[in-house]
Amino acid sequence: MSIHIDDIMDIAVQAGTLVLENGGETYRAEETCVRIAKALGANNASAFVTPTVLIVSILDKDRHGHTTMNRITNRSVNLRKIAQINDLSRRLAKRGKAVDPRVVERLLARIRTAPDHSFFGLALMGGFAGFFFALMFGCSFLQALCAFVIGLLLRIMLLVLEKSGLNTFILSALSGGLVSALCEIFFVLHIVPVSMEIMTAALMQVVPGLAIVNAIRDLISGDLMSGTARLVEAFMIAAGLSIGSIFGVLVFSHVII
Repeated sequence: MSIHIDDIMDIAVQAGTLVLENGGETYRAEETCVRIAKALGANNASAFVTPTVLIVSILDKDRHGHTTMNRITNRSVNLRKIAQINDLSRRLAKRGKAVDPRVVERLLARIRTAPDHSFFGLALMGGFAGFFFALMFGCSFLQALCAFVIGLLLRIMLLVLEKSGLNTFILSALSGGLVSALCEIFFVLHIVPVSMEIMTAALMQVVPGLAIVNAIRDLISGDLMSGTARLVEAFMIAAGLSIGSIFGVLVFSHVII
C-alpha cells in the first residue's frame, strides 16, 4: 500500500504535537515522530523539536526532501496521554510493515479527544495536594485543612482560566497572589498561628517541577536549545509565583491597615 508523503508527515506531526502539548520531553516527541513516520512507510525521517516548534523532514523514494512545521501554543501536563501515544508509536514500530494511515489517524484522534478527569476531581486533588504537603512540612491538622481549602480554590481558579489564553507567567502571578491573600486571611482571622508553611504547601501543586526535570533530561541528552528554553520557562513560572505571592501579601496588608 502506497501512502502519500504528505499524509505521513501530517500524521507524524500530529503524534509529536500530542507529546509536546501534554508535557512530554523533546527526545520523546522526536522519537515518536520518527517511529510513526517509518511505520507508515517513510524510508528516511528526522525530526527537530523545541518546546514551541516541531519540524519533521522526510525523503521520498526520489531522494527529494519534504518538510513540515507546526507551532506549539498550548502546553499542559497529561501523563496518561503521553503514555498512550508512546505505547502506540512503539507498537506500530514493532509491526515491521506499513500500516493503514486511516487507522493511525483514528487512534490519534481517540487519544486527543479522550476525556480528562472531571472538574470536581481535579479541584479535589488540588486540595489534597495542599493538605498532604502541609502535613509533610510539619503543620498541624488545622493548618493542613486550611491548605486543603486554599489548594482547592487555587485549582478551581486555574481550571476556570485554563481556556483564557493567559500565559504561564500571568497565571503563576495570579496563583501566588491568590494563595498569599488567602493565607493572610486565615492568619488575620486567628485560625492559624502562622501562614508561611500553608502558603508553601498550597503552592507546591504549581511549582514547575516537571519543567525542571524535562529541562535537565533534555540537557543531558544533548538538546541544549530545548533544555535551556525549558529552564527559562521554569524560571519565569517561579518568578511569577514569587512576584504574585509578594504582591498579594503587600496588597492585603495595605487593605487591612
